[in-house]
Amino acid sequence: MYTIGFLTLQTMKKSAHVEFLTSKGWDIVPVTEEEFSIDVDKIDALVIQEEAMPVTCRWLMEITRQVTEVPIYLLSTSGGKHSNIVYLQLGVEACFPIEIDQEEFYYTMTNLLVRRYKMGKHIKEENRNMYSLKSAGLELVPSNLSVVIDGEEEIILTRKEFQAMELLYNNPCRAITYEEFKEKMWDPEQNEPEKNYRIANVVFHLRNKIEQNPMNPRFIKTVRSKGYMLDMK
Repeated sequence: MYTIGFLTLQTMKKSAHVEFLTSKGWDIVPVTEEEFSIDVDKIDALVIQEEAMPVTCRWLMEITRQVTEVPIYLLSTSGGKHSNIVYLQLGVEACFPIEIDQEEFYYTMTNLLVRRYKMGKHIKEENRNMYSLKSAGLELVPSNLSVVIDGEEEIILTRKEFQAMELLYNNPCRAITYEEFKEKMWDPEQNEPEKNYRIANVVFHLRNKIEQNPMNPRFIKTVRSKGYMLDMK
């Protein structure tokens, strides 16, 4: 379950939302007005119960200066559209009316956090792949339709070569099938024969450009009868 920081001037025990989250196994960490030091490694999100608008705005300005990694949600007691817009501009990700049903609040928060952390995991995985590819000596430059080898030589590609390279680059160490290349590189409505041959021809020219020895390729490996794979080793 999740751990939530909760900032309110009210007694937390009186909060039906806190009680419901606790009953679902969530851990609630009280955050006091006197001490805004928040350990972002120990909470998954921060929930603020709105006070007077100037007070809430001050809280948000202080908190967002030190907290950037965790989402901030707000329970709005005023329900004012104007104040909610201001809070969103100050960094709140979502405003909920204080009257929101506890179960609805629980499931909405769950969905938001699940989606957020799945996205975060995906971004981390992409960054890890990018780092691995750079470490392997290969970097794609979309703005130039080019690829940089070993951080030194930039090689300009044709549009088809770049499309093929981009598909391989975004899926390192995974065999890309001829069918996937077709979907990426040609309009599916085009009835062009021998597309497998055309894909092989594009890869042939791509290897001649980026490989020191096209007959023993360092980057683009053939997966027999299936397609091609970008090797990061």
